[in-house]
Amino acid sequence: MSEVKKPRIVAYQWLIAFAAGMGGLCFGYEIGVIGQVLPMADFGYTFGYFDKDGNVPPGTENSKSNLEAWITTSFTIGCFFGAIFASRLADILSRRWSIFVAGCLFFVGGILQSTATGLAQLIIGRVISGVSIGFASMTVPLYISEISATDIRGAMIAVYQLMITIGIFIATAVNSGIILSYKSQPIEWKLALGIQVVPGVILTLLVLLLPFSPRWLMMRDREAEALAVLKKLNPGDDYEAKVNSEYQHIKDSVVLERKIGEGTWAEVFGKGIRNRVLIGFLLQFFQQWTGINIILYYGPTIFQGVGFSDDQRSIALPLANAAINIIGTLPGMYWIDKYGRRTLLFWGAIVMGVSHSLVCLFFGLSLSNPSLGWGAIIFVYVFILGFSSTWGPIAWVYQSEIFPLRVRARGTGIATMSNWGWNAIVGNTAIRFFDKNVLYFYSYIIYAAACFIMAVYVWFFVPETMHKSIEDMDEIFGAPEKVAEATEETGELNVSKAAEVNTEIKD
Repeated sequence: MSEVKKPRIVAYQWLIAFAAGMGGLCFGYEIGVIGQVLPMADFGYTFGYFDKDGNVPPGTENSKSNLEAWITTSFTIGCFFGAIFASRLADILSRRWSIFVAGCLFFVGGILQSTATGLAQLIIGRVISGVSIGFASMTVPLYISEISATDIRGAMIAVYQLMITIGIFIATAVNSGIILSYKSQPIEWKLALGIQVVPGVILTLLVLLLPFSPRWLMMRDREAEALAVLKKLNPGDDYEAKVNSEYQHIKDSVVLERKIGEGTWAEVFGKGIRNRVLIGFLLQFFQQWTGINIILYYGPTIFQGVGFSDDQRSIALPLANAAINIIGTLPGMYWIDKYGRRTLLFWGAIVMGVSHSLVCLFFGLSLSNPSLGWGAIIFVYVFILGFSSTWGPIAWVYQSEIFPLRVRARGTGIATMSNWGWNAIVGNTAIRFFDKNVLYFYSYIIYAAACFIMAVYVWFFVPETMHKSIEDMDEIFGAPEKVAEATEETGELNVSKAAEVNTEIKD
């Protein structure tokens, strides 16, 4: 077994990762806020599913479920289309300015939601916020992957997931204070939704301090700027040789890709790329079918079904959820570059599958013995630990590191669209599954089965990418057809040999 490299500490790279990761905090706040806002009495009355007393009028239960589902999924639909737009704009505008656009849109979406007087404005605001997060979720991990050192790239990209969990915790903590101070008043939900403009403004301002991705700069023939950024990312004489080597490696890769031609959507589905697209798509598909967002979006509703009080289900338990989410992400950031992506994905799926099965068991038993409801809660928390340390960060890490530069934004965009498309489908159907007249707590068996299936998929079809340069992924996934043709004259498929092509072009 090869010796595991010890991750090095590069402070500037970590600062950049956390600054760009504010896009994840915005995402986390939006997730965290909606779960607590939906049960608010004045919010439900304003948008038509509660009466003045905060109760569901008899015979309108289905209408309430439909409205809650559409309020939730309008956001994820926006995310889906945001990922589509970002897959092109990240190449045209740059990764940096795409994140800036995300911050601006998040601000606008928050204003529209918090000032909504009717369902139409609320939905429009949520769609715009969704487009913002679609931009951020596609671009931020991609940007971080392109500024990170190879030996700590997994942990660096996982900062995005950590910031999501911090955003969820901040939203939950702030909203808990709002609930205690303004319960059942109109200001309750308006303030909860309005505070999200703050992280949007912070993200927009921080982007102005970030450097451009050196790989994007090379792609735009701004070589001197790219070298300057690489030197700033790796300061000191100790890293001078590494900087020069990485600069030449990126340059050689860009030269080879120029000889191949500009990346196209058709190439994304060609040999050597379509296998990467399928893995990225399926990892995000499976991430949604873990059931994580059901707990985040509808946690208070689920806890009510187990028999907990209003204060427990709307404040105490969501706060515990959010705190455990952060705690679980931290060891995942360490393990990802120590044990690898594939190992964590496999064992994370097993832990989540077992947890869902036991949540289902204890939920059912609690209907006749309420004290057993705590068993369901405990295994919800075990599930969250399993998710936050494995599938939460790794799906984003993996999709951001496996594609060649010329189609990286497109490939990452497809994987991100998978995340948001399935997020919308799962979110829209889950609240219906949990209806007492449908599957109710047996819904957890669906997610348990999905987790065991994804463990099998990872075992047989997902290769390890730990400690591989993003320019060297062809060695793992196979060279794309055009790369093979372009390098046939030299008899080499390794992109690092592209300097020979560079010499040929200059001649």
